[in-house]
Amino acid sequence: MMKRYLGLTLGVSMLTCASLAGAASQSPQQATRPAEADLPFGNSASGGYRHELQLAQNDANGNATANPASSDKCARMQNDFDIDLHELVKAGCQPSQAQIAKLMDNPVGNLVILFNQFDYTALKGPNSGGTHYMGKYSFMPTFPTELGEDWNMIHRIPISYTDAPVNKDFGDLAGMGPDTIIHSPELPGLLENPYDRTHGMGDLGYVGLASPKAPIKLANGAKLVWGVGGTALFPTAEYDVLGQGKYSVGPTAVVAYLGQDWSLGVFPQHWWSVAGDDDRDDVSLTNIQYFIVHNIPGDAQWRVGMTPNVTVNWKATSDNKVTFPVGLGISRLFKFGQLPVRLGAEVQYSAIHPEDQLGSRWNFRLIFVPVIPTFMF
Repeated sequence: MMKRYLGLTLGVSMLTCASLAGAASQSPQQATRPAEADLPFGNSASGGYRHELQLAQNDANGNATANPASSDKCARMQNDFDIDLHELVKAGCQPSQAQIAKLMDNPVGNLVILFNQFDYTALKGPNSGGTHYMGKYSFMPTFPTELGEDWNMIHRIPISYTDAPVNKDFGDLAGMGPDTIIHSPELPGLLENPYDRTHGMGDLGYVGLASPKAPIKLANGAKLVWGVGGTALFPTAEYDVLGQGKYSVGPTAVVAYLGQDWSLGVFPQHWWSVAGDDDRDDVSLTNIQYFIVHNIPGDAQWRVGMTPNVTVNWKATSDNKVTFPVGLGISRLFKFGQLPVRLGAEVQYSAIHPEDQLGSRWNFRLIFVPVIPTFMF
């Protein structure tokens, strides 16, 4: 039972998958021309881009707009949501906040995202003696690389640290037969305190998605973006009870509708175990993140909606396979210096959850997402 619990509940947010969108803005109210050291990512940009970004900042502030034709040109380019932002910056213009926001809404967008996520989950089950709580911090750097002229490869590397209500000594009993478990010196302590807390690093993950650079344009002005690829889990957990103990691989994909008012999408992943500890259960696990988000126009680029992760543990019994949460959350853009950062919070309830074992009931999620547009480099 405990191994099944781990395979399901600790996998609920192992790879929260889609690079769901936040929003970014460039402030038009800055009153002075920035020094080179104050430019966003100035140490990484080439000298030419530093100069272009200074010109763009001046254009957006209205401070050195001696040429009205240049200002009109920038205004036209800033209203073009299909433009290559490299070209806009080269023209001496700064991307508008709406352009940055739309780029961040794209789960396969041309961005470097430093995704920080904290989940605090309430767990219940039969004979659990009440509610137990699990905390999990996930750091998920996401970055694109080019696959020729028309495609990008989007990489994500989930790294997690978990504080779980499960005695770490359960890991020592994995694969043992009943007679061995009964005579194990760890058994009395486990029976006395099975929910003793264990904290440490979890399994390492990888996601790779190949996606066309050009979106599919729809008749209503919306766009459809997609990608396909592979995903993997590696048994790097600090304690056995915090991971699967298996090398697991499988397919993944993403598809998203990006409209003016709504962003909708789904990001499924599946893993099958292919190697690892023979004493641990085989893995056949599906994780599906779906997102339904309403885009609120304005300087802050608010987003309201939900981004839960559905899990299906195909090795569990029928009443314990599925965890299906629904939720409601809100996020908006803040700026730390020149760096756009998305902050958000969401509450989720598992409308479908395991019946015969410990599983998720409620989850509270916080996100902190610094975003680095790759056109800055």
